[in-house]
Amino acid sequence: MMTLLYGENTYSSRQKLNQKIKNFKEQDPSNMNLIVLDGVGLDLVKVKTNILAAPFMGDKRLVILENVLSQKKESLKDELLELFRKGISASSELVFWEEKEFDKRKKLAKYIFKNSQTEEFKYLNGLQLNDWIKKETKNRGGAISNNAVNKLASYVGSDLWQMSREIEKLIIYKNQAEITDSDVDILVKARLDTNIFNFIDAIGAKNKGRALKLLHDQLESGENIQYLLSMINYQFRNLLILKELLNSGMNQYELAKEVKMHPFVIKKTSQQCAKYQLEYLKIIYQKILDLDAAIKTGRIDPVLGLDMLIIALCS
Repeated sequence: MMTLLYGENTYSSRQKLNQKIKNFKEQDPSNMNLIVLDGVGLDLVKVKTNILAAPFMGDKRLVILENVLSQKKESLKDELLELFRKGISASSELVFWEEKEFDKRKKLAKYIFKNSQTEEFKYLNGLQLNDWIKKETKNRGGAISNNAVNKLASYVGSDLWQMSREIEKLIIYKNQAEITDSDVDILVKARLDTNIFNFIDAIGAKNKGRALKLLHDQLESGENIQYLLSMINYQFRNLLILKELLNSGMNQYELAKEVKMHPFVIKKTSQQCAKYQLEYLKIIYQKILDLDAAIKTGRIDPVLGLDMLIIALCS
């Protein structure tokens, strides 16, 4: 039996894997039949030994292979494919866990998809994310107001690893009393996802000085410039999408169903849409894509390129 757990939401996929391990340990407390192998520096002999061996004083073996499909060494994956095609022991369960993107067109990936139980874990957004925050807080013995849920979701976004840490911190701070939006303001540092709205507002108002200051404040705080550009790209892409949908006559409720963004993001982005014409948004978005390509190919210094982009957009 083979299982594949993968997707961008590595927090949830890791939880699913940990639950599998916990269930197996309850059946086989000796741990002699639980094997975890990393794709980096993978030993094929060890893989072969473990998937073909009979269980030691038990009924089953659980063999976990982490980050195999995302490895760049094609010869390794070809050898694994040949090994799996020969068959694994009926008493062995093989679980693949992937935290990185991988090419689903490759032969090994195709084989595993065809012969495994697969589960993809996608980022949570909108109401899904809100429900997760409420459930996670309750499971940890805490309580949280709806306003606090909305603010926490907008501050942290879909990173459930960070979200988990922030929830734990808030529960300890409140000593199990209800968490409010004021508590979130005090204890949780907003990601650039929130601060980017101020930056976009400054560009929309053609306030060159404020836009440049907001950018360099982020750079001085240690923010990665490629990440900053990706967030600018992300927000202008959202603006472009929502502007087109708003022009078609959609209301806020219809937008939420169509784009699957968090309600806070839809509200703020919709407000910003009023400052831009659709054709101008298309021009801006193309300029951002051109700058991204220029930076990645080394044709322009990243900081200089962003400064020049802001100056051009605010002129």
